[in-house]
Amino acid sequence: MVETRILCTGWKNGKWEDLKEKREGETLRFESADGRLRALLTPAEYGWDYVMESHSEEETQIRLSVSFGSGQDAFHVIPCNIYGDNNIGRVKPGEFPSLTRTHAGTRFCSPFWEFRADRAAMPVSMMSLGAWTAGISVDPYSEREGEAGWIHNGVFAALPDTIGVSLGYENFPATFVDKGHEEPATAEYARHAKTKGSIYLLEGKGRQDMHRIIQLEYEKRQERAHYEKDLKEAAEAILDACVQLNWNEEWQAYTDMSCQPPERTQLKAWRPVYEIGWTGIAELACPFVMAEQLLGIKKERFGKAKNGRELLDQIAGAYNPASGLFHDLVAPVDESGSLENGWWIWYYIKKECHCAYTNGKGAYGLLKTMSFLADRGQEYPAEWLETVLKVLDTVILLQREDGNYGYTYSNREKKVLDWDGFAGCWFLPCMVYAWKLTGEARYLESAERAERFYAGYVHALNCYSTPMDTWKAVDEEGNLAFVRGVRLLHELTGKEEYLDALKEGACYEYLWRYGYAARPENPPVKEGWNSCGGSVTSISNPHIHPMGVIIDTDLRYLARVTGEEYHKRRADDGTAWLMQCLELYPEKSGYGRYGMISERFCPSDGLVTERYSDGRPYSSWFTFNLWATANGMEAILDLLAEERP
Repeated sequence: MVETRILCTGWKNGKWEDLKEKREGETLRFESADGRLRALLTPAEYGWDYVMESHSEEETQIRLSVSFGSGQDAFHVIPCNIYGDNNIGRVKPGEFPSLTRTHAGTRFCSPFWEFRADRAAMPVSMMSLGAWTAGISVDPYSEREGEAGWIHNGVFAALPDTIGVSLGYENFPATFVDKGHEEPATAEYARHAKTKGSIYLLEGKGRQDMHRIIQLEYEKRQERAHYEKDLKEAAEAILDACVQLNWNEEWQAYTDMSCQPPERTQLKAWRPVYEIGWTGIAELACPFVMAEQLLGIKKERFGKAKNGRELLDQIAGAYNPASGLFHDLVAPVDESGSLENGWWIWYYIKKECHCAYTNGKGAYGLLKTMSFLADRGQEYPAEWLETVLKVLDTVILLQREDGNYGYTYSNREKKVLDWDGFAGCWFLPCMVYAWKLTGEARYLESAERAERFYAGYVHALNCYSTPMDTWKAVDEEGNLAFVRGVRLLHELTGKEEYLDALKEGACYEYLWRYGYAARPENPPVKEGWNSCGGSVTSISNPHIHPMGVIIDTDLRYLARVTGEEYHKRRADDGTAWLMQCLELYPEKSGYGRYGMISERFCPSDGLVTERYSDGRPYSSWFTFNLWATANGMEAILDLLAEERP
């Protein structure tokens, strides 16, 4: 049994002072000598509930912490921010927060981290040591008693084995803005204010008990977003926005676009989208084909713009015989003429190679589309299947015995260059689709080996190195591939082990998916917008993006087969979040039109780097990002497909 210690401290006279502990029956009380700072803990089934309050004439903070007292390093989680040491042994130190004693003096490397509580998808700090798990939550905001406004509260983690919350907060050791970008520590203090939360002390499942804490907090805090328009209207508006606004005739490509209101409200294309997957054309191609079937969209509606089938033809045409994989681009983006070096090459890859993320998502777009058409008795070009199977056969040839598909590959031969990363998991659902379409057992066998490999990272709460621009950082994105893959495996094989894996993948997603309504300070999300249901990208890029919604139908599947309503509620949150974001345009966003969406929404103080032309901060990004809008369309059409099988 692990010994647990609870401590309460107050900020007085420029230093932290312990509040005196006193037991009163089953309750536990902490109080300062003058009685102005106090905390009251009452027993609960899972541990304790508490109320913490200040009645001070001076600005102060109160911290409540839980320690195991073991002297051993626990595995810490502050959702969206801290997952263990955030892979300090793999990443470039100083890029984003790492809870570590190593690299002393290096930016963002510290054995103590505190964040504003609304930086976390659930305002809780948790830790596990062996079979034991502890967690402590806090209301992220406290009203100022007797004066206008409210203050932000905090969550913190400290090595070796302490977690805590605070009335008021301090970003310590610095304010993390985004990768490689810090600002001085910010803080807020209380005079007359109070907050509440819970302390969880659980035994049995180790890190997996963190999911129970998240669910219990969700039940207390969930508040779903509101929206007005229906799914069909949204899907058609997205299609029209992409075709009429985003398509660039000169480049013969869909694009990423930007502007800067209020001075410049007209969106202008700044980059052609030539990559095949991830941020590329596969994201749009599949939902375009789905729209033809589900919404009755005719080819004429695309005008001169490429339709879904033409985009998929481009991907199939990008096959590279030398490597047996797809070129990552369908056309070069610079004078080098490279068909591999996309915009991500300027991060830490730095050499021409194929990437698992782009190749996996490109193959996925083809295979999901073919599966969708086959389910409806529709034909698809034989070349699509022939080409994508060549790619999958190469991936099987390269697959390691333990199931790993690799992270980057040579573009000159069939060879893995870097094995270390989760991005290859996108080949997992690809293999299941290939088995479904061909009946050939090697694809199922490959998928099952891959599931066993990637499941270990999901179970350990350490899925890392999916996007190339976050370079080995813990992220949310790769798990989306795992969730889709194990859902398909369970649906097509009926094996119970894949249902268990689907539950773990879903719960990992909830460590990134907001379960409450944050209070952002800036437009376009300051008023009438709700963070609940939106998922943060990674520890490196601290903002909500639209990608998480592409697994909402998988979460609903999980709810149906288990009878656990929790997963449906989480999925419905995601749909509501997406639909309300679409409705920000153009009135609240200040640019664009209904049917488009940016890739960045900032529920807290992370990545608020965008500015109006007059210098005011903007908690989103003045962009029309093709992949982000396309992911929204895919999620909506997946829902419509369930309604119209």
